[in-house]
Amino acid sequence: MPIKGELTLEREELALEKKFGLEAYKPYLSADVYRKNLWTLSLLDLVLAPHTEKAKSVQEILEPACQDFSRLPALHCFFRNSESSARISGLELDPFPILHDFHSRWDKAKYYLSCVDPLSRYLEEDFFSWQESCDLICCFYPFVSRHPALAWGLPASFGNPEPWVRGFVQNLRPDGLLLVVHQGGWEEEEFDAARAGYPLELLQRESFSASFYPLPFPACASVYLRR
Repeated sequence: MPIKGELTLEREELALEKKFGLEAYKPYLSADVYRKNLWTLSLLDLVLAPHTEKAKSVQEILEPACQDFSRLPALHCFFRNSESSARISGLELDPFPILHDFHSRWDKAKYYLSCVDPLSRYLEEDFFSWQESCDLICCFYPFVSRHPALAWGLPASFGNPEPWVRGFVQNLRPDGLLLVVHQGGWEEEEFDAARAGYPLELLQRESFSASFYPLPFPACASVYLRR
């Protein structure tokens, strides 16, 4: 017989599935990727839903440093639910190395596109030199200090928050929205210091965790308006 916590968890998952229709993709995603997408939908519902009227007009969405584009199902479901006909573009600097499961990030991204949204794009690109205007940028866990960047085999310059801020401002249209999710408050502080003087107005900030996708620290999610 399920215990009370398990029932609460199940109800939470079912509510998200019903609201956004994610269960249609459940047969095609691994259990871990599916829960990651549930978590992403829950976060989007918390921090972007209050700005739904703005989100309805979104046509171009960008996810820089998207790795294998495994959040695409959640992004697609969220914006389909908001009646937007947006195209979602994922950028990854290093998509081709073979991973431990003998697939590359490119392989996986193409699979998610085929399951979810073949009209969207996955591109081998450096966000810091990217120049295409968009209405919304969703960025999950950008490297804002050198040590995580170096640990992932990237140049130390990729662990600097200021290039991220410049890239966000450069690629967002005026009145565009930016969602940035950090590992914790310490990263948020570094990002805030870097964005001083840039036209990014904070609209909402939340500390976020979900029982069905536990993380070492609650995520820090912020939504900004590009002035």
